[in-house]
Amino acid sequence: MKRSREWELHGPADKDGEKYESSIFEAGGYKWRLCFYPKGNKKRGGEDYISLYLKLAETSTLPSCWEIYARFKFFVFDQLRGQYLTIKEGGESTRRFEETKNEWGLVQMLSLETFEDDSNGYLVDDSCILGAEVFVSKHAGRVECLSFIKKPEDNKFRWEIEKISTLNDYYYDSKNFIVEGSTWKIHIYPKGDTSEANGGVSAFLCWDGGQESDDKVYAEFKFMVKNKLGDNLLERAAKYWFGTSADSWGWPKFIELKDLEGLVEDDRLILEAEIVVTSATKNLP
Repeated sequence: MKRSREWELHGPADKDGEKYESSIFEAGGYKWRLCFYPKGNKKRGGEDYISLYLKLAETSTLPSCWEIYARFKFFVFDQLRGQYLTIKEGGESTRRFEETKNEWGLVQMLSLETFEDDSNGYLVDDSCILGAEVFVSKHAGRVECLSFIKKPEDNKFRWEIEKISTLNDYYYDSKNFIVEGSTWKIHIYPKGDTSEANGGVSAFLCWDGGQESDDKVYAEFKFMVKNKLGDNLLERAAKYWFGTSADSWGWPKFIELKDLEGLVEDDRLILEAEIVVTSATKNLP
């Protein structure tokens, strides 16, 4: 959607180092302002020029990790000849407005010599007319907001493995548990998953998710062996980016055979998983 905004200012030539901001106008369903430096934005190298920017306004009402794409051009009105001087910021490039950069513009739009020359008609009776034409476009790609959550709610899962000495299958899975929308399970090999385990217990955290080939989730996690009182007898920690082609991570030698007897009570192994940090993604409109 395209929208134009014209803005008349009085007395800009007398303001040294000040910034003018226009009233809010709408384009493409969003609110904008023009920001004008009649003596240039000197912090960005605008000495001896006028500077003009397009700024997204009222961003606090937008969703987190927002991104808006727009093309725009500025114009200055020649009051003597009744015509506009049009300047495109970035040519035909589309600019991305986001939380870390919510304004784009021209540091050196026009030299002060040109702007203040009476014969050019841009500044007449100490007034000027500036404007912008804004075209807001839809972004074609999938945009996601990635955040990291420390100590998420319901982040622990306890699995009491009964009669561990009698388990003869190659591997066993716990029930699924969910943390921040991601589904997980514990995967153990009671006699080890490789010869490297040497008869000990192998344990892995498995992610049960990922509908697309590039879906991923990050986790910092701990596996702990507990006694009946809830004390830690063994603890290991890891961190990993889980994906559809690499959906598990853990320890081939989680419990060595020589240590197993001291960690099992009444032939029961109490294993607890804790997701300490995880990532969450959200598709943006």
